[in-house]
Amino acid sequence: RMFQNMLAHPNIKVMLNTDYKEIIDMIPHEKLIFTGPVDEYFNYCYGKLPYRSLDFKFETLNKKNFQCTGTINYPNENAYTRITEFKHLTGQKHAKTSVVYEYPQADGDPYYPIPRPENADLYRRYQCLADTLENTYFTGRLATYKYYNMDQVVAQSLTLFKKISQPVSAQIITERQSDFDMDNKKVNKGAA
Repeated sequence: RMFQNMLAHPNIKVMLNTDYKEIIDMIPHEKLIFTGPVDEYFNYCYGKLPYRSLDFKFETLNKKNFQCTGTINYPNENAYTRITEFKHLTGQKHAKTSVVYEYPQADGDPYYPIPRPENADLYRRYQCLADTLENTYFTGRLATYKYYNMDQVVAQSLTLFKKISQPVSAQIITERQSDFDMDNKKVNKGAA
């Protein structure tokens, strides 16, 4: 329901197969929240950040169930890394079942940042550029070049929304309160 409610909002227009660069100048905005690859935002001026991608192979099987749960990870033993059987997630009742195998690959859509020191250094260069922009905010796995689970991305985005939807004076107070809270934690930790 969360996605239905968001997409049904009158201020949201969904445009599929559209690169934001094609339309950004046509859309009036005070603030921009960017969730795509941070290196792409800056036209790869420092080079491309590497990601692991996936190839999905779908199968419909002539059996009631294939596995005992929705998703099972298979690290290191097979060419695929995960199998998802959808009926466990949707509650479907059917004589057949559908599964998807996930195969890791180097090329394709970016899914997983590759955590290596040289990649972290490259990301920091892009982060420095991002920090110079006013009213442009980078959030999510691709924009912050960090692996997040979905619950973490939702929490990060809600926190960002709360911060940028406050009046500037409230943001300053919140930041000062946050600094105060951190100082108190340090003092209390030192006293223990």
